[in-house]
Amino acid sequence: MRIAIIGGGFTGLSAAYELTRAGHQVSLFEKESVLGGLAHGWRQPHWLWHLEHAYHHLFTNDRDILSLIDALGAASQVIIKRPVTASLWQNRMYQFDSAMHLLRFPGLPLVDKLRTGGLLALFKALPWWQPLESVSAERLTKLLGGQKAWEVIWEPLMAGKFSNYYHDVPASWLWARIKKRTPRLAYLKGGFNSLISLLAAAIKNQGGTIYTAATVASLRLQKGSWVVTWSTNHEGFDKILLTVPSAIAVKLLPPLPAAYARNLLSISHLHAQILVLETIEPILNDVYWLNITDRSFPFLAAIAHTNFMDKKYYGGHHLTYFGNYLPPDHPYLSLNKDELLQTFLPFIKRLLPGGNSKLSILNSYLFIGPFAQPVHSLRYSQLAPKLETPLPNVYLANMDSIYPWDRGTNYAVALGKTAARKLTE
Repeated sequence: MRIAIIGGGFTGLSAAYELTRAGHQVSLFEKESVLGGLAHGWRQPHWLWHLEHAYHHLFTNDRDILSLIDALGAASQVIIKRPVTASLWQNRMYQFDSAMHLLRFPGLPLVDKLRTGGLLALFKALPWWQPLESVSAERLTKLLGGQKAWEVIWEPLMAGKFSNYYHDVPASWLWARIKKRTPRLAYLKGGFNSLISLLAAAIKNQGGTIYTAATVASLRLQKGSWVVTWSTNHEGFDKILLTVPSAIAVKLLPPLPAAYARNLLSISHLHAQILVLETIEPILNDVYWLNITDRSFPFLAAIAHTNFMDKKYYGGHHLTYFGNYLPPDHPYLSLNKDELLQTFLPFIKRLLPGGNSKLSILNSYLFIGPFAQPVHSLRYSQLAPKLETPLPNVYLANMDSIYPWDRGTNYAVALGKTAARKLTE
């Protein structure tokens, strides 16, 4: 079959890999000049490794992407470590990645610590999520973990992650976050760009074609064939797989049934905004991932990449991400890199170890990921788009289709594999 894949993130790449391996003629179109979406990395001349536009790691149970890495012959390139995860509470950082650290946390009375521990243990042990998508995470955590634990631990993180939508996020989403988490994390030598390069090379070796900087202008059905038009070119295909955001898919496709289009567009999304600082001094001393529970801070989390991977791969400098998920009309999205840095800087300095106020910033980088975070609502599985669309031989696979799991490269790979199977049924 002749198959066109629109979108060169991990979903599109993994689908292309599976389809070309099965002998199909695949053309992949990516509007950017590079592949991989926010997992794509860049490298400064003084760095040995690439760094992703947005913070990335793998859990040790991310079987789909780890099996893909193995299939590509790169299993030996996987690095596994146990970095420190912490929370900022009342201007102090508390390690928060084990039962013992929960018991030592001073922000909760003992009974609430025990209730919270019970909630976490229940979510880890619970094998299914379906009944949980009809109750909000807020309601369930208050019921099982207590009001105080909700206010101190969960509410600041949920509000930071989902903005004003957080009251209706289902407990199934929180279950998935806790169920999947592993204390040890994995990363790839050279960065995720190494995997993207291996995937692209494998697709081409298997007969696939990859077009970058190729913005698809239209998709139209003509005499039983789907014609893809990009730049001044056009080509016919038997089947189409769209891995772009749902709102983009609606614009690209011929008119869809009104009810189907409304359903696609009814899913709310948040944009990812990531500021990266390259500094001489460390911003976080030993902590890799810092959750900010003080909502007066203008960012949700600080992630010290060089407390996970050695700074020697990045010119001996420290690299720290500051991440947000923001609604499309948020004023921070209209700020340029320098304006955002000035907004963040007083709060960043509050994180510096030992009360130090000195911070030598060598470089700063700003990245925006539109539609990066779909907002899961109650009974989201009934709303999430299925792979098959109402149009013949047109399929849709994007982050909106992933539930109850949160967005991530492992699920993008799993979705790409599923889509490839569906297209060839």
